[in-house]
Amino acid sequence: MSDSIHAFEQRIAYAFANPDLLEQALTHASLDTPAGDNQRLEFLGDAILDLVVAERLYREYPELDEGGLDRLRAALVNGKTLAALAHEIGLAGVLRVSEAQHQHHPDPSKAMLEDALEALLGAVYLDGGLEAARTVVHHIFEKAFQASDPEQSRNPKSQLQEWTQAQHQGAIPEYHELPAEGPDHDRSYHAAVHFQDKEIGRGCGSSKKAAEHAAAQAALEALELN
Repeated sequence: MSDSIHAFEQRIAYAFANPDLLEQALTHASLDTPAGDNQRLEFLGDAILDLVVAERLYREYPELDEGGLDRLRAALVNGKTLAALAHEIGLAGVLRVSEAQHQHHPDPSKAMLEDALEALLGAVYLDGGLEAARTVVHHIFEKAFQASDPEQSRNPKSQLQEWTQAQHQGAIPEYHELPAEGPDHDRSYHAAVHFQDKEIGRGCGSSKKAAEHAAAQAALEALELN
């Protein structure tokens, strides 16, 4: 094991029993290796992260309803937060990419760091189980958890409308329903929010209302208002 990988494991407070899983988590899709890249682990890690964050918020904020918890979770696991935390633990220094990718983009993009962080959590889960993944999430996200503000759970539709009215002489955003997906018992609804004839955000959720909230949250993030 290289010194850099050993130092990285110390930063995340977890030592892999199977180092191949860590290597795969740190392998970008641009690098063609027999062991594969981190895309499948990213899929798994995304689900693990949502579960662990939702569990902690559920326990720590008993006063928040479903919508408030969901919005607070979204503020914790959005791309901006993930990229910042990936930088903090030094993921950029251990991420493996192809030479062509490195020459074209010497520094990993935010999207690459987000994906690698989720892949890392998926690898920890496979290596040590849910409790290990929970411990690593709490370790990496502790400052973000401590900085969580229930005020962030304020309805994003209201936040967006307040901004558009203040900045554009009372104008308000419009929400458009998009085709739903999935079977009737597990429907996923989609919505887009438009402002001044331009789409500014999309979202999905377990109801039409949740989808609109998610679209508004995406718009707030795109406008850098949240």
